[in-house]
Amino acid sequence: MFSNHLILILDESGIINNFILNLGSMEGKSWSDLMAAVKDTMNYILNNPNLSESIKITVINYESTARLVFEKKEPSLDLLDLIDFKSGGTNFELALSKGYQSIIESKDEFDVFTVGFLTDGRAHYPEKIIERINNDTEKIKHRINFNCVLFGKANSNLEDIAKNLNAKYEKAISSEDLKNSFKEIINISFK
Repeated sequence: MFSNHLILILDESGIINNFILNLGSMEGKSWSDLMAAVKDTMNYILNNPNLSESIKITVINYESTARLVFEKKEPSLDLLDLIDFKSGGTNFELALSKGYQSIIESKDEFDVFTVGFLTDGRAHYPEKIIERINNDTEKIKHRINFNCVLFGKANSNLEDIAKNLNAKYEKAISSEDLKNSFKEIINISFK
């Protein structure tokens, strides 16, 4: 059976939890909008037997550090209770490194890896990990579907990251856009 390791890399920096109308970013969207999109995605997976039987899910939260929330779990709404908010700065390098590490460690377990990298867009360009992924010493990049989602209207280098990873790039301005972006991440892997 086809197997997919879905890795969601979620920005939990301080800005993502605040209403940012004054900064012109995210238009009042918050961590609760992000969690609503994750819940909607989980329901979407659970309501589709072809998806729920073939996907294992990993969630990595990041701010100035990156942490594994859970790894290679079967889809379940109960997993949402494990995803909490810490706050901090934003470090793309550590976030993508943690996601790539999860891929490398499970490369023999899955046919494909689907990465959903979400941010409000404020961090330094992650040059080292982009170079490491593109060097592809593990010979698995062809099995990785990278997806980058910018939540809000902030200026971002996320589009450059997506370009250099040959990833799909999308802007999600509203909560509904974010939910649709997450579903599209899932659908891309099953086309």
